[in-house]
Amino acid sequence: MTNTDDLITSLAADGATAPAHSLRRFLLPLIAVSLVNALLLLLILGEPFAAIAQYGIGPMVVKWGFSLPLAFGAAYALHALGKPGVNAKNRILFLALPFIAAGVLLGVDLANNGGMFPGRTWAQCLAAMGVFSPVCFAGAVLAARWLAPTELRKAGGVAGLFGGGMAMTCYAPFCPELGMLYMFSFYVLPIMAMAGLGWLFGPKLLRW
Repeated sequence: MTNTDDLITSLAADGATAPAHSLRRFLLPLIAVSLVNALLLLLILGEPFAAIAQYGIGPMVVKWGFSLPLAFGAAYALHALGKPGVNAKNRILFLALPFIAAGVLLGVDLANNGGMFPGRTWAQCLAAMGVFSPVCFAGAVLAARWLAPTELRKAGGVAGLFGGGMAMTCYAPFCPELGMLYMFSFYVLPIMAMAGLGWLFGPKLLRW
């Protein structure tokens, strides 16, 4: 066992307490990148929720029903992963639920023709996810570095889920597209890619 392993074991056994203001320091980068994304999208794309007048609130409920639990759940899990001795297993397992629900809805949607695909604004959606997911991911990495994560790949992957989930949350009010195939192709897959990048680069970005 290495000296680092000994230190981690000791911290866990002693019930290590977080430094003063650690929660506030953890939350500030997450809130900051979320607000910046929302404001930039508002300035660039204009009026949000315009599609509700045409399609009703249902599509918005589905999109946010996926992205909000994912983003907030990822932040909750990341906070646990940053505290030695805290078991984050259940919080990480919770992050699978939005994907399972989305998969069920995709099956139902495809059985009923799946709607229009790829839609008129797919390139704009993909660009928004490609630009804003890394920004939110960077905020999550900064937040985690205020703590003391030890499972760096897991923490990186969860930070990636936050990045993708929050980017989707901010962009979804401006998205007029319908259908679960669209959502999987231009939201879910980019989020999974962001999580994969987080898993890959987590050890380098979160090393302490």
